[in-house]
Amino acid sequence: MDRAFLEQLGLDVTDADGVVEAELELQTGQALNPLTRRTIDRVAFTVMGDRLLYVGPPEFVGAQPINLAFLSPGARLEDLVVATLNEHLFQLERRSNELTALGISPHVDPMSLQLTAELERPPLKFTIGASRTGQFRLLRAVNDGVELTNATQNVFELSEFFEKRALEEFLFAFYSDIVEDPRASLDELRKRTPEPATIKSSPTMIQALAPDSGLPFKDLFAAFGDAMVPPRSPLEVVADVRVKGQQLRFAAARVQGNTFRGLLAGPTGKVWADRFELDDFPGIRAFVAELMSVPFDEVEVVSE
Repeated sequence: MDRAFLEQLGLDVTDADGVVEAELELQTGQALNPLTRRTIDRVAFTVMGDRLLYVGPPEFVGAQPINLAFLSPGARLEDLVVATLNEHLFQLERRSNELTALGISPHVDPMSLQLTAELERPPLKFTIGASRTGQFRLLRAVNDGVELTNATQNVFELSEFFEKRALEEFLFAFYSDIVEDPRASLDELRKRTPEPATIKSSPTMIQALAPDSGLPFKDLFAAFGDAMVPPRSPLEVVADVRVKGQQLRFAAARVQGNTFRGLLAGPTGKVWADRFELDDFPGIRAFVAELMSVPFDEVEVVSE
């Protein structure tokens, strides 16, 4: 990018060993950190092609770059900087409220204005964080003090979860095939219990035996097959799938109506994640077979 153009925008430009850096002095006093009450008077950039990348102060690091190709020499760069901060503060408040509504305590670093939160689905502990545009990402997953290194690959939309437990189960699904699930023993106990017909006829006995165990959909259908699920009622499903000896976890959460958000995770993390319509979904086995390009008979649902 031409140095003269950068200077016309009000930037102080330096060039050291081919690295172009620039600083902008903010003169209106409108860039304010609401937590420290500090007025931000300068921002620093590095120039990459036709983009300005924020490198300081901490309140701006990681913000969306400024595309210089769309600016004229007379553009008020400070207005764009202030708008960037205000958008982040808006997302910060919105996402903090959503976390609180789920019963999750938000934490905002006063210097960087980074929003994070802690969740736990034994044996895993999770740290999630929001980008400056409001996009949530799994920042860290820890299993008995050992960090699982692929956590930063996982992105999700917070508003698609209706309760804290659903989000915790969703995060756990990323690692369900590489981390032992302590709740699985309850399912095994239920399977080994004699006189299954008697147990099935008594829901209170099932709850007393394994309060955290999964509930087979066939039992729901048998009991409520003629009923309907309300348009915005939350609904989550989970199934363990085995493909050629590989264990996978399929999870789906209802967004609204017939729209679901699905996830397929394996030993190396997320295999697939996207929205889908219930009317177009061919079933878990058929979907996994098509997604992984394997014959239908080689896909087995093992969570039943």
